[in-house]
Amino acid sequence: MSVAMFRRDEGLQLYQSVCVEKAVPRPLGEDELESDGGYEAGAVRDCDRKYYCGACGLLMRDPVQTECGHRFCRGCHCKVLEELMMCPSCLREKEIFENVSIDRFEKCFSDRAIAKEILNLEVSCVNPGCSWTGPLREFEAKHKMSCERNLQRCPFSVVGCSEPIRGGKVDEHVRDAVGHHLTCILRSLPVVGKEAGEHPSLEGKTGNGKERDTESDRWRVAAEGENSREELRVKLQTFENIVTVLNREVGHTLQTVQEQERWIKEQGTMISQLTNKVRQNEKSIGLKDVVIADLQCRLEVLESSSYDGTLLWAVSGVSRRMKDAADGRSPSIISPPFFTSRGGYKLCLRMYLNGDGLGSNTHISLFLVIMKGKYDSILDWPFSKKVTFKLLDQRDGEQQVVSAFKPDINSASFRRPQHSMNIASGCPQFVPLAQLRSHWRAFVSDDTMFVKAVVEP
Repeated sequence: MSVAMFRRDEGLQLYQSVCVEKAVPRPLGEDELESDGGYEAGAVRDCDRKYYCGACGLLMRDPVQTECGHRFCRGCHCKVLEELMMCPSCLREKEIFENVSIDRFEKCFSDRAIAKEILNLEVSCVNPGCSWTGPLREFEAKHKMSCERNLQRCPFSVVGCSEPIRGGKVDEHVRDAVGHHLTCILRSLPVVGKEAGEHPSLEGKTGNGKERDTESDRWRVAAEGENSREELRVKLQTFENIVTVLNREVGHTLQTVQEQERWIKEQGTMISQLTNKVRQNEKSIGLKDVVIADLQCRLEVLESSSYDGTLLWAVSGVSRRMKDAADGRSPSIISPPFFTSRGGYKLCLRMYLNGDGLGSNTHISLFLVIMKGKYDSILDWPFSKKVTFKLLDQRDGEQQVVSAFKPDINSASFRRPQHSMNIASGCPQFVPLAQLRSHWRAFVSDDTMFVKAVVEP
């Protein structure tokens, strides 16, 4: 369809009648969608004109670009297309359009790049007295509805409530001003009754033949007015009774709420006390667990301890322990303690399954360790008793390995312990690893081997 019939001045007048610049914000009506126009926000800095709609003059909402190269809000484009059927930007720029088809303005596509740039623009709040600034996306998502300067009308304004509401707190105002709103409703009822009771009076005379009809009409109108006033009085009394009942129910509800609040506070205090008791019990249980673990450890030591200078040590999990020793994760293991006699020396063994010192990587090393005991103050020092180690053959006894040594009295390892245990000393080349592997079945059964230590009396 050609638009050659429009003159330039006619086109401009038509453009001005359809596209009105939105200089200030305006409240949305009930039938008006927010998406029909651009964003109503003030720009902090001068923005490029490409961000503004060619129809409404605001920052574009859901921008679209036409074939002629101009951009509009999607809602503005649909409205202008419906009413004008011509690009208002082309008209404003006084472009020659005699041979231009309307199809160029009808065809458009969403411009998402410009939409993202617009949402990132720095804008200011349009409410008077508000100094908020920030990105447009935050203004639309958060600040627009929560602004303290954003005044809204009360839903009960129709009956006389004139209090302005800030920051979108309509529900809070309605909840807190129940009594005021009921008063406004009651005040508005007499006015309604007065208006409803007013009827046009019949005045004047129509002639001798109609005087009786006129008088009858007057009485009928007066009776109807009296009936209307009586109905209004009954309705008013009914409303007053309803308000009285509502006030009584509100008072009862407030009393119930106060009781619930007191009960909640009492429950909170009780919960706090119970929480403290639970924490104390948890702490007590933790201490008892420590004591139980210590007692279990002592019981195990007592069950495995001997008091005749002899220790028979069952080393379980030999394969895993040897691998851990070779990898350096656990180079040594310690036996349970044993005693030379009741009130005698407290001793234990330390074994290196991959060797230590001279026997490193070639032998199993076995050492004697003197531990700090209860009766050290009455014993003879340094320790000088002969010690014999045995690796027991579990098959026929022919492969049993025996090694003995006499303590060096000049060594610190055999003096009275000053700490929990002295430095280990004994046989660094107790059993060659090659011999152990070649006679594995003799020394290891069920992945367990037995080592025996004997201290002479």
